[in-house]
Amino acid sequence: SKGKTCDKPVRVLGIDLGTTNSAVADITWHPGSTDDLKVHIVPVEQDMPGGSKTSLLLPSAVALHGDRVFVGAGARKLRRRAADLDLKETRDFFFEVKNDMGIKRTYAEARDGYRSAAEISGHILKTLYDAAMKENPAPVDRVVVTVPASFQGAQRRDTIKAAALAGLALAGGALLDEPGAAF
Repeated sequence: SKGKTCDKPVRVLGIDLGTTNSAVADITWHPGSTDDLKVHIVPVEQDMPGGSKTSLLLPSAVALHGDRVFVGAGARKLRRRAADLDLKETRDFFFEVKNDMGIKRTYAEARDGYRSAAEISGHILKTLYDAAMKENPAPVDRVVVTVPASFQGAQRRDTIKAAALAGLALAGGALLDEPGAAF
């Protein structure tokens, strides 16, 4: 009602979808509180061949090996063993796909669901979102994703598509230019 302040906390996930590495911040603000925002960089558990690794940075990489999908450090490790494992770039492992956003490049040899930069980026975004939700299952009020200020319309549309593929509904203004995000 009018004049009353909401005491429900507002939770926002800020995702930096990077070319080389990505990360997710969990931000909580309590309206009416004199406390500062609570900002927390979420550690991301990453499957690797033979185990797992937890880090604040998630390499922006995806690899398919056998019946497993590796996002992050596991994909980077498999890339180093590509020749031994008969893995091929843009068929079995994907790096720096952000450079392909908006140009309609397809990875024809890849499995379904891994044939475009938006699809690969969707797997990275989902991994980051899932890590944040595993750590804190409270409802999220908004998700924002960073993009380079130089991203044109097609690149921004691919980023929105990647978010949708990850199950994230981005509201208007949810793509945040990197210089503004840094501020």
